[in-house]
Amino acid sequence: MEEVRPSNSAAEQIETAVTLVKAGNHEAYTSIILRFQKPMYIYCYHLLKDREEAQDAVQEVFLKAYQEIHRYEPTVSFSAWLYTLAYHHSLNLLTKQRRRLRIATYFRQQEEPPEHIPQQESAVALLLTYLTPEERHILLLKAVEQYNFEEIGQIMDCRPATVRKKYQRLRQKLMVQATKKRRVGGLFAQSNE
Repeated sequence: MEEVRPSNSAAEQIETAVTLVKAGNHEAYTSIILRFQKPMYIYCYHLLKDREEAQDAVQEVFLKAYQEIHRYEPTVSFSAWLYTLAYHHSLNLLTKQRRRLRIATYFRQQEEPPEHIPQQESAVALLLTYLTPEERHILLLKAVEQYNFEEIGQIMDCRPATVRKKYQRLRQKLMVQATKKRRVGGLFAQSNE
């Protein structure tokens, strides 16, 4: 899997673009959008489980990041700061989704049958439903974005040891569910911590 986090030279380019945007060069923000648009969409999609919601969320996150860029301090990487914005924005959207879902469930007696999804993808999606939004967030940052526990702790504003423990618990939860379902074998093998 291709590493999503920027390399040192890419990180330096992003920091340069941030400095230019702060100085008033609004066109420099385009390079930031181009660099993070796809990974941010994937991240939001996995949290929100809806393509349109994820696309809207990405646009709103980039807009908010642009409006708040003067608050960014390079004590953390720009990508970590951006993921923090996306995390909080997605949590707000999930809260709104839960409210809408309760209303829709009240009025809808029977769900439409889901489109055909390949068995492995549907099994993984089913397993992810057992996780809380915070657990999905940690899993995405660790397994997909390949952040270490220190970086995830910075994004979530908590200690790396706390993140590590939560990650171990969510892996255990997924292993138990996978064993119960007996559909998915070996998907959550021991990770390199």
